[in-house]
Amino acid sequence: MRVIITADLHYDLPQSRPAVEMLAEQILQTGADVLVLLGDSAGADYRTFRECLDLFERFSGRKLLVPGNHCLWCLPGENSLQRYEKTLPSLAAEAGFTLLDHQPVTINGCGFVGSIGWYDYSYRDEGLGIPLEFYRAKVSPGAAVRLEEFQELVERYKNRLTDRQYSIVARWMDGLHVRLEMSDEQFLEYLLEKFSRQLEDFQSDPAVRRIVAFMHHLPFRQLLPKNRPDKFVFAFAYLGSERFGEVLLKYPKVTDVFCAHSHWYATCNIGKMRVINVGSRYMHKRFEILEI
Repeated sequence: MRVIITADLHYDLPQSRPAVEMLAEQILQTGADVLVLLGDSAGADYRTFRECLDLFERFSGRKLLVPGNHCLWCLPGENSLQRYEKTLPSLAAEAGFTLLDHQPVTINGCGFVGSIGWYDYSYRDEGLGIPLEFYRAKVSPGAAVRLEEFQELVERYKNRLTDRQYSIVARWMDGLHVRLEMSDEQFLEYLLEKFSRQLEDFQSDPAVRRIVAFMHHLPFRQLLPKNRPDKFVFAFAYLGSERFGEVLLKYPKVTDVFCAHSHWYATCNIGKMRVINVGSRYMHKRFEILEI
């Protein structure tokens, strides 16, 4: 069985579209048995999300996906949790895809589990010395000082902030576009419980010989990009959580883990697991092949 895994297609962005369309044609020619999309297929607009999935309409095998954080970006009046629980699974099903977060599958004795994953700021770089409240607000000190809505936050910490911290100008756009009505930590706990149940069920099922896990966010710190400027290091806080990695390590049947989100290709072995970040970028898309 041949599995094709790709990610971060961002089909809503004009600069990404030519590369995505070229990638889709390449994938259609592989003759693979399974296709998995690892999130951020598109943003808030449902039309482009569906257009992206429809690029793979002629793929004859099983089609699976997990959403990304951009997939939870809301239209006016929407709620991200409703998108995650109801709207995205429905749109995926209409295009012939199964959303693994809600419906893990077994194919030829292999269990496929999935989660969007999320972040709890456990990957934040302590060396930057930025107070946790800035991470929760999803804005760096250098950006906060320029934005009226964050002046109270800046005032609270102005005697602690350094020139280096003020020089970091970055804003994590989930803060504007994701509306969960719960904290990031609470959402992560909710996702962890779902993911753990998937793994537990397959681990205890004698018909499942191995488990492959698919995520959007990074489950292991070892996958974080290296030697990046401070504004990118600030963003590490939003790339994932080691909590997902701790859960994965509990289940011996897990042989492979694929993730995305950072747009940075990386691979490592953790215990008996092979872990790969697909590493698609905005104008350069790529895929991985898993032979089972």
